[in-house]
Amino acid sequence: MKKTFMRSLVLLLVLSLAVFALAGCGDKKADADKPTIVVGSKTFTEALLLGTLTYDYLEAKEYPVENKVGLGELAVVRPALESGEINCYWEYTGTVLISVMEEEPSYDEEKCYNAVKDWDAKNDIVWLPYAKYQSTYCLPVRKEIAEKYNLKTISDLVAQVKKGEKIRLAGFQEWVERPDGLPHVEEVYEFKYPKDQISLLAMFMGLEAMKEGEVDVCISNTIEPRINSYGLAVLEDDKNCFPVYNPAPLVRKEIIDAYPELADDIQKLTDELNEDSINDLCARVDVDKQSVEKVSKDFLKEKKLI
Repeated sequence: MKKTFMRSLVLLLVLSLAVFALAGCGDKKADADKPTIVVGSKTFTEALLLGTLTYDYLEAKEYPVENKVGLGELAVVRPALESGEINCYWEYTGTVLISVMEEEPSYDEEKCYNAVKDWDAKNDIVWLPYAKYQSTYCLPVRKEIAEKYNLKTISDLVAQVKKGEKIRLAGFQEWVERPDGLPHVEEVYEFKYPKDQISLLAMFMGLEAMKEGEVDVCISNTIEPRINSYGLAVLEDDKNCFPVYNPAPLVRKEIIDAYPELADDIQKLTDELNEDSINDLCARVDVDKQSVEKVSKDFLKEKKLI
């Protein structure tokens, strides 16, 4: 009787282990069926950091992720998101409102965010909550040029350009052409920048050209530590030309559906991103010459996110 009991107990344990093993196989198969989160980004420092932070953070959280950070600018990365080539990247509210939706610029953070969020819902693209800082444009100028022409505002610059003064401007191809770029500045301030005084450089490399004295003014981002590092002055946007641009994570709906906890996880990262922290991160890359990858991992560890 005792032997029979023991044999029955052993058999029960074997069957239980088999059930657990099969259940485990089922879980693994379910995980294997879930889509990979393909993280992309634009190519300038802030965008590279946002993309790399997201990739490193999700990888540490054991999500299946693929790195396509630095894929390209709006004309490349937006179609990649729409087609599913990537399914997650950080975009700016004002960029989509103006350049994708072809609406007028907005100067209200919440209204702009709600407009792009509602519009993209029909594209199966989910806008997660935006970071609480502005990443809009500005026009830095060399201090000696600002002093020479008494430049404090963009209107001051425009007045000098209209007078025929040669003040060399550095921009990049996309900003010079797209509707929320130079054309919008020219429309608001009612002037035309002479084409022979515009140098087309890689995105935001105008600051380097200004440092070397090759140009006098350039388009830059407000999140840009080199402005202070290089001793540049920033012209006041006295006609509120530059719209709101809050960065937010965009995720395709099928990814949100597959990973219901993803939005809450990403929010923990978003909560750590403000004007001070992102400027510090950009400074580590652009001024201290640390790699984006090192800066990303260091920050995530400092904030105890990984």
